[in-house]
Amino acid sequence: MSTSPASKKSHPIRRKLALLSALGVAMAAVPFALAAPAQAATTSYACSVTPLKPVFAGFNSSGVKLVDYKIQVRCYSDRYVNITQERWEDDDWPNGDDYLGTSNFSRHLNYWSGPVTISNVRTLVNGEIGNEEVYQKVRWQEGTNGVWSPYTGWKTSASLSISN
Repeated sequence: MSTSPASKKSHPIRRKLALLSALGVAMAAVPFALAAPAQAATTSYACSVTPLKPVFAGFNSSGVKLVDYKIQVRCYSDRYVNITQERWEDDDWPNGDDYLGTSNFSRHLNYWSGPVTISNVRTLVNGEIGNEEVYQKVRWQEGTNGVWSPYTGWKTSASLSISN
């Protein structure tokens, strides 16, 4: 075996190159290792659904006030959307909020649909002395090619205070 100065110098260089290669592979693998659990735990939705603040919508033929519970929907890919809307009347503690009803909507939207507003006009429920403070909550699921997302959590609108 030869112990020339060139072969002694090549071992430290080889070690440094091997170490740098191993570090490079490890650093490249870290983002993938960290991203896998996060991707498995979250769902990416292609639509946004926003419950808008209810608005006064006039009177029905019996003179009862009407409230429009509008929902704005926008999809950035071709999707079917199922929306569940709950309507509520806000009460102060210790009374719980009053449930007023549920409606369900289905739409087929895509990027070219732009923002779509769904109107749901309902009579104002007279449930207390003084003003009624009404609001809505929505949740939705999206589907494409027969595959459906789970329902989102509830999103709540601002409330409208309206005399009854």
